[in-house]
Amino acid sequence: MDLVHALRYRVYCKEKGFLDAAKYPDGVEYDSFDSYSVHIAAYDRHGAIAGTLRLVIPKEGQPFPFEHFCTPFPDHEMPPKGTVAEISRLIIAPEFRVKDDQREFSFRESIGQVASRWRGGSKPQLSMDAHTQGFTRVAPAAEESTSPRILLGLFRKVYRFSKVNGIIYVYAAMEAPLARMLRRYQIVFHRVSPSVDYYGPVTLYIANLLEVERRLAAANPELLRWMQKSRPSKSVPLMPADQS
Repeated sequence: MDLVHALRYRVYCKEKGFLDAAKYPDGVEYDSFDSYSVHIAAYDRHGAIAGTLRLVIPKEGQPFPFEHFCTPFPDHEMPPKGTVAEISRLIIAPEFRVKDDQREFSFRESIGQVASRWRGGSKPQLSMDAHTQGFTRVAPAAEESTSPRILLGLFRKVYRFSKVNGIIYVYAAMEAPLARMLRRYQIVFHRVSPSVDYYGPVTLYIANLLEVERRLAAANPELLRWMQKSRPSKSVPLMPADQS
């Protein structure tokens, strides 16, 4: 978790200037959503952190991060708590971004508020489950990695965690290029809000994981099998270049 906290501080405070670094003098970043989040991280084979996100899972009376900056369309019906989570604070470490990703994934999606380690006596402590359940390793090594590969690895863990914990729907506030990239792999997020300016233009999307399974089974069964494996494989079955 120390690596995750430091990466969030480095990107959101120092690199992008989204948040005031002076508010985090210990070099980590945190907020109230961490008390009901599961943290997911991807590493290379050498132990360097490649990317991270958190899955915010509120109970009744607890808000989603998007509710602080985004209003869904009036006809959008929010799924019942317990069946829905929100992807928040998606970050790819700068050294793992390939050149094209600097354009395609500008990190203005700012999915949620901040995941980090709670420090100090008055801050609530995260459970061991929240700290440890989501961690995985994503091959190959850093010199061979690309951001889409890391993003798929992170989503794979979101999918697997959701399947065993009764989560069917996943929100994500993101830029359109990221939604389009996921759609190319049949991981379809549907738009449920207007675009808003939140560290840049973002839109709220929602994915139905049962729909994702059906789409993958029909169009990319190899990727579905990879996502459902209990142990990480050595490679990600990427979509052929001519399928977009």
